[in-house]
Amino acid sequence: MADITVKVLEEAASIDLCTLDEMKMMLGIATTITTDDEALAMWITQYSDVIATMCNRVFAKEKVTETWRGDAPPYENYRIYLTHYPVADDDLEAVTVSGTLVDPVDYELENRTGKLTLRGCYDPIVVTYTGGYDLPDEAPEALKQALALLVQAGRTHLARAMTSGIRSISHRESRVMFFDALAGGVKSANSPLAVAGETVDALLYHYMRFNV
Repeated sequence: MADITVKVLEEAASIDLCTLDEMKMMLGIATTITTDDEALAMWITQYSDVIATMCNRVFAKEKVTETWRGDAPPYENYRIYLTHYPVADDDLEAVTVSGTLVDPVDYELENRTGKLTLRGCYDPIVVTYTGGYDLPDEAPEALKQALALLVQAGRTHLARAMTSGIRSISHRESRVMFFDALAGGVKSANSPLAVAGETVDALLYHYMRFNV
């Protein structure tokens, strides 16, 4: 496994995967209703960070310098996978190998995955570039949907917690009994992540970064 050092040169201004209005639309909340705006904004940031953690990567666009070290494989081409992706051609500023600047004709960049292929080189490889999504505008729809599922699960979890001790309300001769339809489910008492379950995992799988 390669040894990777990442230095952030320009940190992202926001990690939010969607705007407040987008979240309201996905949850079916009218934009004119502002009662829960503060809580929704908090959940957007919180669960955007959860999604990034689950995927083992940074989605927000940042300018970074990465240094890769490790045994050079016995192949003609040396491939590394940049940690912040996607990466546009114009955002790849410099690639150096053992302190020597590499000519762009001697490497290939796969924009969508951040795969950088260099011909016949040895470490250390140092890459300065800007990569990731310009959030929230460029966030993929799948990530926004996963975020909406987590926020909705968080809202449901909080609402149930606030009313969990209420079993009935009486007024004079009238009584209203409450029955929690989710009480019998195994996942009902778990975290919003457990409630959102397999759907979120399926949406995030193709955005996860695996170190090998």
